[in-house]
Amino acid sequence: GNGGFCGWVGGVGETTSSRGERGERRAAADAEGRRSLSSWLASVSSIAVFAASAFMPSSAFAENELAAMADGKFNPDLVSSECFATSCRAPTKACFEDSGCKKGLMCTARCLGDSACITGCFARFGNDVLNEGLKCWIEDYKCINIAIMEPGNDAPEEVPAPPLALATSFSTASMEGEWYKVLGWNRQYDCFDCQKNTFHDTAGGSSATQPATVDVDFSMISKKSGREAQSNEFRMHEKLLFDQEFVSSSAGGKMKSRRTAHTEGRMFGLTFWENWYVIGENKPNEPEFKFIYYTGKTLQNTYNGAFVYARQPELPREAMNSVYKLAREAGMDPEKFCRIRNACFLSDRDASLEPAAQMSTAASPAGGGSGGSGASELARLNTWTEFPLQIRAKALWFDILDYVEDPMSAASWMYDQQQKMRWDASVVQVDRASPAVRSD
Repeated sequence: GNGGFCGWVGGVGETTSSRGERGERRAAADAEGRRSLSSWLASVSSIAVFAASAFMPSSAFAENELAAMADGKFNPDLVSSECFATSCRAPTKACFEDSGCKKGLMCTARCLGDSACITGCFARFGNDVLNEGLKCWIEDYKCINIAIMEPGNDAPEEVPAPPLALATSFSTASMEGEWYKVLGWNRQYDCFDCQKNTFHDTAGGSSATQPATVDVDFSMISKKSGREAQSNEFRMHEKLLFDQEFVSSSAGGKMKSRRTAHTEGRMFGLTFWENWYVIGENKPNEPEFKFIYYTGKTLQNTYNGAFVYARQPELPREAMNSVYKLAREAGMDPEKFCRIRNACFLSDRDASLEPAAQMSTAASPAGGGSGGSGASELARLNTWTEFPLQIRAKALWFDILDYVEDPMSAASWMYDQQQKMRWDASVVQVDRASPAVRSD
């Protein structure tokens, strides 16, 4: 799932804490909710300045700048500036030689703990250089060390219960191949564009010795100041293991599994772990769909969400009644689901973003389209100073806009592009009397 957006923190290995302590930590994290996430996200601002300090003569300057930037929310004990300059020197240096990575860090610093704002920064500036930096700074060497959760998948007895009983007719082999996410419940994690998941090696099911793999494709729309909107494509991979009906608890006893499967993945350089619950699927006379609920965690946070898979980019009309009813039975308000925009997979592909792609190319020095110089002419230029002054000035202006633009406003615009699911009137009448008790 895309739930890794909400924490972006991971790790490997077990600690010496007791299982009881682990359960207490999870309960505390659940109780704190977004507040614990905000603590981590606010501390991300430390990366921007402390990483810079690795290449500055004075680390005191970095601390002063960071204190001002974080408005008193920064705890210097959580960060090792020496780590940036030693253990993570290579990715730190690479980041400060990469425009997108630098802009991404400064963008997150200005978010001051707002998770939606941070997501917007990744939509606009996320790249492999930034991913490698985050992996080193937070996960590999803990240059910033604020983990409150233990790494690894939940023990069977710690898996949260699903909001609805697991689908008894579910077959692991039915997941094989391509599925499109067509509906999402949590707008912060589930509602990005062009979502396709491709499952491999699922036939072994719960008896498989190797995990199935999932190729996750999605895109995030973004709009940088002074330019048209553009869609940025991302790909990640997850390992998925199906649970047996009965599993061994930490104490060695047998218990009925509460989940269908558990996964591990890496997003924006960092690890997340999720529990998947198949709480509904199509009837024999309906188009294929799967209703998935999930809970997940990073080292810093827990989260949950839900989505619907279909074999085509849009939810088939013939499946709407069943999906609507399942949502209400699970305590989720169907009216709050988003319709995931999958026009990119349709034959009549939405062309509304094509100008954005052209503008994003033109914004780069080699993009062409400015100052009367053609792409073929620009292609032969080797150094920055050889580019026409008009192109250099335009690129510099866009750089300035990227650094000064309000990241909160940019993220708000991105979320405003999500589409609410519109159900047919006949569908809305289905089981209308049953209460919908959850909308978070």
